[in-house]
Amino acid sequence: MASYSSTPGRVDADIIYIGYPKAASTFIGRFLESHPEVTTDHDLLTPLLLAPADDSATAIRKESCSNKIHVSIDEMTALSICGVTEEKWKSCRLVPDTWDEVKDEVVLDPAVAALRLQKVHASAKVLLLIREQADWLHSAYKHYIRHLPSRHRRFADFCATPQGIACLQAGHFDQLIGAYIDVFGSNRVHALRFEDIVRAPKRFSAELCAFVGISERPIPQRRENESNAQVARFRKHFPIIDCFPPRLKNILKPVAAHLPGGRRVILSSHEIRMLRGIYAASNQRTEKLIAQLSTARRN
Repeated sequence: MASYSSTPGRVDADIIYIGYPKAASTFIGRFLESHPEVTTDHDLLTPLLLAPADDSATAIRKESCSNKIHVSIDEMTALSICGVTEEKWKSCRLVPDTWDEVKDEVVLDPAVAALRLQKVHASAKVLLLIREQADWLHSAYKHYIRHLPSRHRRFADFCATPQGIACLQAGHFDQLIGAYIDVFGSNRVHALRFEDIVRAPKRFSAELCAFVGISERPIPQRRENESNAQVARFRKHFPIIDCFPPRLKNILKPVAAHLPGGRRVILSSHEIRMLRGIYAASNQRTEKLIAQLSTARRN
């Protein structure tokens, strides 16, 4: 097992947990960090991807022994955003039509991301959590809508931002899973489905805990950090709300959140069909890769 130190940059991970943002990554992260056999760190992986290619992060080393499994949690790793400076990315990421300002710096490539992480966490296993793409992108759009310019809050506007482009690319799960299999090996990669948290919680918990190497515990049946569709809809059609003083917004938000339709989809049927069409071939390849991983675990 890995050694553990509370000092950032001094942890050798047993598990790299790559849960897509808005795909229960916070929920599963809290489940893991509450487990008595687990230690965690957060948001230490993204800096490894954003660093220049020749800036090797080799500071991680083993220190005092631990009898716990150490999990490094960083949901943004799933987007495979490599190379661009954090300041540059933050200034452009949610502004439509600014891709040209970052395209010469940023690399959206899970193969590059996997190699960078393996260079630092050479003996780690990789846990992935994926979610049906139309559902996932709908949730991401609801989350990010408040950060979009007031007159550019359509789903198409989100898709035209660097963040949206990164999300669209990351939705090709076969590329992500395949890259980590190539770098870490089939026996050290496991992909779970967001949907199984509800439809097959016992199986989900059993697979999660077995892969991490900890005793099985039930998955709590509650929601974490969920974006409300009515709140997002108000922000889309009445962006002036986001100019209100925080005190007033804090009064209005729970009112909107309790209106009917809080879980109703705000994407159009055309947008949903478009997304499902984009990822149809990718999903077929993803199914084959997940079957490959299942075979590797049995053997």
